[in-house]
Amino acid sequence: MAQLIRRARRRPKAEINVVPYIDVMLVLMVILMITATAITAGVEVDLPSASAPPSEATAENSIIIEINSDGEYHFITSGDRDEIAYALEEAVDLVQTRLQQKPELLILVGGDEGADYGKVVELLSMMNEVAGVEKVSLMTNPAK
Repeated sequence: MAQLIRRARRRPKAEINVVPYIDVMLVLMVILMITATAITAGVEVDLPSASAPPSEATAENSIIIEINSDGEYHFITSGDRDEIAYALEEAVDLVQTRLQQKPELLILVGGDEGADYGKVVELLSMMNEVAGVEKVSLMTNPAK
């Protein structure tokens, strides 16, 4: 008698095929890399292409704001550094008030080498948003 051969019945496997997902992720990564290089963000400045002569700014025709290494904002008036430390909002309000009185004033920002760069950018951003300041000069020491 012939023996009956029983075959085991195959059960369907429930698996996710991840190969198409990997392809999609690689395409998205390439798109992200291309667009990330095209996007530039920052404060718009008009940088000179050559070394600039010393500024003609004086205490009478400018507003000078200094940021020390502790992140405090100080104003220089009549050649003397103001000993009062201002908060960011107070400094911006003072700049706005002075600009309303004399719109032709130059604005100079000086930062200590140890000052947090974020404080400088925060000041520039707030002055632009609140006081409408569009041109600011950054102070440096002359190169040796």
